[in-house]
Amino acid sequence: MSTIDKSLIRKYLEGNCTSAEILEVRKYLQRSDAQQLFDEVWDEDWAARIKPLPVAKKELEQWQRKMDERMYQAAMEEPRTMPFFKQAKVWRYAAVWLVLILGAGIWTFKAVQQPSVVEVALIERINPNGKRTVLTLPDSSIVHLGPGSTLRFAQQFNGSNRMVELQGEAFFEVTKNPTKPFIIRTGNIATQVLGTSFKIDAFAGKPVSVSVSTGKVRVDRHVNNKVEPIALLLPGEAVTWDEQRSQKMLASVAVADVLGWKEGRLFFNETKLADIADILERWYNVDIKIKSKTLANRLVKVNLTTNISIAKIMNILSVAGDFHYQINGNEILIKNKERMTM
Repeated sequence: MSTIDKSLIRKYLEGNCTSAEILEVRKYLQRSDAQQLFDEVWDEDWAARIKPLPVAKKELEQWQRKMDERMYQAAMEEPRTMPFFKQAKVWRYAAVWLVLILGAGIWTFKAVQQPSVVEVALIERINPNGKRTVLTLPDSSIVHLGPGSTLRFAQQFNGSNRMVELQGEAFFEVTKNPTKPFIIRTGNIATQVLGTSFKIDAFAGKPVSVSVSTGKVRVDRHVNNKVEPIALLLPGEAVTWDEQRSQKMLASVAVADVLGWKEGRLFFNETKLADIADILERWYNVDIKIKSKTLANRLVKVNLTTNISIAKIMNILSVAGDFHYQINGNEILIKNKERMTM
């Protein structure tokens, strides 16, 4: 077994390693002490190449942000365990990362000596709780982004596909382009379409759900460079994937219910009260507490329209769920009805 040294690291960064050497270096990158060797390579070689460029502070900050975003995208596309990559000063190695992990493209910034460099950027849209937005993507696709949700996408879809990253919930109306698939990444799950409309729920730590209103949608799981098909969905069909249990559940959904979400209509069919409370917390930016576990697990069937106040919503929900509630500013307490005694 050969020894990892600075010459091998430089060889790797320049793309001259053999297949065996590549595997050896990547294995070495898993170690927490790999940073020391890269520090030395940086100090001796890469830093010297970068320092002469007269980069404005604002441009450097933009470059740093784009590098962080692109590294996140690379991690989504090919998950790896790289302990020392996660440190706050990781952008310092930007020149290294360009060769090391990007592969498919290079982020550049506009310097004085390079006026003709084309800048590629990721755009991030974040909705806090209580806010919804409608976004138009570079290909004219429309995204209805839900509260408490984040969407990341390229400023221009110049590659072989149109990839976006979603954390939270959104309804997509995708512009048709048979030569360039539209892909939504949500953790290990990839949802691919050519042109259709559908809704995705993908909150951290919870199962991912995809519901289709028009067209055809393919849902796959990407792990360890392998693609595992989950479902091929048609209008009125839905799939829920539980990553923790490695389980999927197929179901039928009303197309009107899927379409109604983007208009602020919420449809619950035998849904736990705790799950409904989670959704209302995001939509209304409130804090809902349920006093008992039995009540939290109560199944409720109700249709809600979010163009009314939270007080009216709670009044409707309390009738459907058979409970009492108290509103105190931004906090709501749900409790069992008090039993009358003789």
